[in-house]
Amino acid sequence: MAYMCADSGNLMAIAQQVIKQKQQQEQQQQQQQHQPQQQHHLTPLSLHPIPWNNTPPLGYPLPPTDFPDPFQPDPPFHFPDPHSAAAAPFRFSDFDSDDWMDTLIGAADTPAWHTNADFPFPSDLNRLMFSSDTAAPLLLQPTPPPPPPPQDPVNALSETDSAHPLLKALTECASFAETEPDQAAESLTRLRKSVSQHGNPTQRVAFYFCQALTRKIWAQKEKENNKFAIESTTEELTLSYKALNDACPYSKFAHLTANQAILEATETASNIHIVDFGIVQGIQWAALLQAFATRSSGKPNKIKISGIPAMALGASPGPSLSATGNRLSEFAKLLDLNFEFTPILTPIHELNHSSFCIQPNEALAVNFMLQLYNLLDEPPTAVDTALRLAKSLNPKIVTLGEYEAGLTRVGFLSRFKAAFKYFSAVFESLEPNLAADSAERFQVESLLLGRRIAAVIGPGPVRERMEEKEQWKVLMERAGFESVSLSHYAISQAKLLLWNYSYSSLFSLVESSPGFLSLAWKDVPLLTVSSWR
Repeated sequence: MAYMCADSGNLMAIAQQVIKQKQQQEQQQQQQQHQPQQQHHLTPLSLHPIPWNNTPPLGYPLPPTDFPDPFQPDPPFHFPDPHSAAAAPFRFSDFDSDDWMDTLIGAADTPAWHTNADFPFPSDLNRLMFSSDTAAPLLLQPTPPPPPPPQDPVNALSETDSAHPLLKALTECASFAETEPDQAAESLTRLRKSVSQHGNPTQRVAFYFCQALTRKIWAQKEKENNKFAIESTTEELTLSYKALNDACPYSKFAHLTANQAILEATETASNIHIVDFGIVQGIQWAALLQAFATRSSGKPNKIKISGIPAMALGASPGPSLSATGNRLSEFAKLLDLNFEFTPILTPIHELNHSSFCIQPNEALAVNFMLQLYNLLDEPPTAVDTALRLAKSLNPKIVTLGEYEAGLTRVGFLSRFKAAFKYFSAVFESLEPNLAADSAERFQVESLLLGRRIAAVIGPGPVRERMEEKEQWKVLMERAGFESVSLSHYAISQAKLLLWNYSYSSLFSLVESSPGFLSLAWKDVPLLTVSSWR
């Protein structure tokens, strides 16, 4: 999902929601004062029912459910009396960031550089979508989806039967791609009869892998990388991001979990400073600001965000960061928060402790949300530099969100197999909530995921780089960090997110040592969040 320049109306709508919640709290408290016999033995803010009127409609009725106070560091998880009259302060799982999105689609003043570096999946397209020299010609050109044609019952590949044969055939083509391109091209010609961008998820993902291999072979045979990107408007990309995040919980999970860790680490702090490595629109912080505005211990005296621009913003990120700061400042003003946004325009290799103007009385949090993988290399010196810098700032908490696939320290064939497994799970995860013949499904797969697959396969030196959580553990510990386990409430809230938005039951959460929480599809981890200090 893309979150673009939010106007005052969007901000006001969210602020009004906060005000309404506070008014409801006051009304509940007044009722409790007149009816002391109905009060529970717990404090009024220790329980709060889900404000179901603020959540998306579910396919089945659900009764209100109470959870412990999210602002306690690690409260026990229980299901108290659902008829409790306690008030309902803000919770991340109730924050609907779609409100920021719906009025922005088709906005005429949307900057042309817009990408989605704040969110899973689109963010790693920064170099691909908006650079004229990053994509090779497509010999398998996708077309908008027609009505699904009837398949030959003899030749049609079922979901279960096609997965392994297709992977085997694609792997054989990949093994020839670099050494025997003519043979690989001949094999791809035969394989095209078994793949389709309008078939089942395995056939669809195989189509884009065939497409990427064709581009790679073409570039090698021509001894050059004549590249171009598929033309797409900002509105098309925005609609694609929205469709992806409506269908799947990737971005909501990542931001909710990281924000909860930051909230708990700074729960008693009066002055809070967040250093965001790789900010674009900063939509993650709108939810956190709302949480600070309704914090049970009271609003902080001051909140400061120092934003280091994402690669998406190009060589001149100043105006974009200024616009982001203005939007967040306006939102904070509506929430009656003392807020300051500072853009950090110094190149990352020149940054040091003094670059951030950290005050002694500030509780510091550092956020790496789906950005560090952009710096992965062999060896990952740029990542080491960024992590050592973060460690030198002495933060109370560091939040890390990364894609879960080992594509960096392996050869081409191993990278190909790992990527096919990863993207097969992603394509399957679209199935429950995006119709096979819908335009939204086609846009997500072609404009977003297909381009990521092309970056994994090549051609050219720039490719998709991702690492598994075990390697991130090595990198974090090498920089001097130790893991901080996510609280029971943070994990429960993430589970509630999956339930609350009626996502497929095939999504699950996987906990692993030392403190990783992964969002998985059919037990295949796709996105992992962790916290460190």
